[in-house]
Amino acid sequence: MLSSESLCRELGRYLADSTDKPGLLRNAYLKGVPVFIPAFTDSELALDLSLHMVRKGIRGGGSFPAILKQPHFQFNPFLDLGSYAQRVLQSNRLGIFTVGGGVPRNWAQQVAPYLEILRERLDLNIPDIHYHYGVRLCPEPAHWGGLSGSTYSEGVSWGKFFSPSEGGRFAEVLCDATIAWPILMKAIIQRIDKKK
Repeated sequence: MLSSESLCRELGRYLADSTDKPGLLRNAYLKGVPVFIPAFTDSELALDLSLHMVRKGIRGGGSFPAILKQPHFQFNPFLDLGSYAQRVLQSNRLGIFTVGGGVPRNWAQQVAPYLEILRERLDLNIPDIHYHYGVRLCPEPAHWGGLSGSTYSEGVSWGKFFSPSEGGRFAEVLCDATIAWPILMKAIIQRIDKKK
């Protein structure tokens, strides 16, 4: 059974074994960093994987478009949710750094309400989990009402973050990531170099 985490790990392993050139999945694999794709079927990787399945089905004698309903592997997104929740439960303090918005950002934040629901509805001994820190780079303002513009302070009302009065600290940069990210990275590199 595949999840986006296991698929990305295996692709990273393949890349690490076949090339020495840097790449996101290769480097994540080498450093033991999990990669999750919350809206997997909305990704280029999923389109390529679907193409592979359809090609394999047609070569196996299937007819198009009937083959579209017959995947050649099983995918379970709940494996990603469970793996992410386990990692969160093993942490003492949580921070989140998001670039952009939408489903990937909300998925990562949703772990706190998920664990709260498990605790309350199943009477499980799960600690009260919330993010302590957050940095968000996103050009989407809150006044449009879209998910991408949802602020971390709004996430407090959903139980995703500790409030500032409880020690929560957030920074939100309303700027396109292609502008803000390089500036932020340069500043971090300069700070690290000063400490050497």
